[in-house]
Amino acid sequence: MLRAGAQAEEHPVLAASPAFLEMGGYAAAAVLGRSCLSLLGADAEPAAVERFRSALAARRRHAETLPIQAADGHAIWCVVFLAPPGEGRAEHLLTFLDITERVAQERRLREGKEVAERRAEARMRRLREANARLKEETERRQRTEAVLRDALAQGEEDLRFRDFLVREVNHRTKNALQLAIGLLAIQARQSRDEATRKALETAMARLRRISAVHALLTYESENPRSIQAADYLRRLCREVEESHAAGPNQVRVEVEADEEAVWGPDTTVPLGLIVGEALTNAFKHAFPDGRHGHILVRLAAQGEGRMMLRVEDDGVGLPAQRREGSLGLRLVELLARQAKGTASVEAGPRGQGTVVSVSFPGSRQQPASAPA
Repeated sequence: MLRAGAQAEEHPVLAASPAFLEMGGYAAAAVLGRSCLSLLGADAEPAAVERFRSALAARRRHAETLPIQAADGHAIWCVVFLAPPGEGRAEHLLTFLDITERVAQERRLREGKEVAERRAEARMRRLREANARLKEETERRQRTEAVLRDALAQGEEDLRFRDFLVREVNHRTKNALQLAIGLLAIQARQSRDEATRKALETAMARLRRISAVHALLTYESENPRSIQAADYLRRLCREVEESHAAGPNQVRVEVEADEEAVWGPDTTVPLGLIVGEALTNAFKHAFPDGRHGHILVRLAAQGEGRMMLRVEDDGVGLPAQRREGSLGLRLVELLARQAKGTASVEAGPRGQGTVVSVSFPGSRQQPASAPA
């Protein structure tokens, strides 16, 4: 609660309640004498500010949703209730109801709706392209149906047998990966050497990422030869963030990805491991002692059929010299070559943070269906 002068045009703060000072992180001396309007945050809508200013000038009761700027600079969204001066008083009474969480939730809902609309539009484009291909394929099959009837019957039998073999191979691959992860977990629990245990846990995390790609291609993707890169990167970043974040909102991970980018298995596995390696290193080393920060994963077209994948953080940055023989750096370079690309690991702008970049051949088109 604040008491603000009603006579002066700037409406200075005459008194502030302990609850208001605690909410904004202010000392009383930092608030008293200031215009109550100067406490509003930069995100305040001009129209809302003007309505509130007019109510102050007219000395009438009013309520408005406005951001209050805390002492550390962040915005606290409140419903501000204005009680005008009563008889024999020359001061306004301002009461604040904190609705920051509600405003944040509404913002998340808007952002989620925008993402859903972008995905829907991308899927509609792919559906139209698929329909065009389907129409062309249907016409071709109609022209050759009489000639191919017997061959198709035999082909269907071959496909059933092939599908059986593929399912069996996929099942065995899944079991083998889970077994390897389980064996590493047992060894990690039994190891008394901290460095060995951490190395085993790192190997487990890499195998889990390979297993996740295998499951995505085998059981979750409509086309086992392709993955929507944007969706995959968001899912991967969310999983790594949930596994390594030291506390809520300490490190914010953001993904900016070409919604039309499509990766095959030979691209998804090495690039997914690179992103996982870069994110894990950033969470472990870039933000020590509870430091807050931001990690951006960006996938964009470079032109001439190539894509650029970048993982950049604003943490403490690389040491003055790269550690010679670093396994993480060698892995990034090796994995980039597997994706037919090139990688670099360097300090961010002005020496702050770390940037892992991979340039590789990319595709923004859905692969054609396999011949029948």
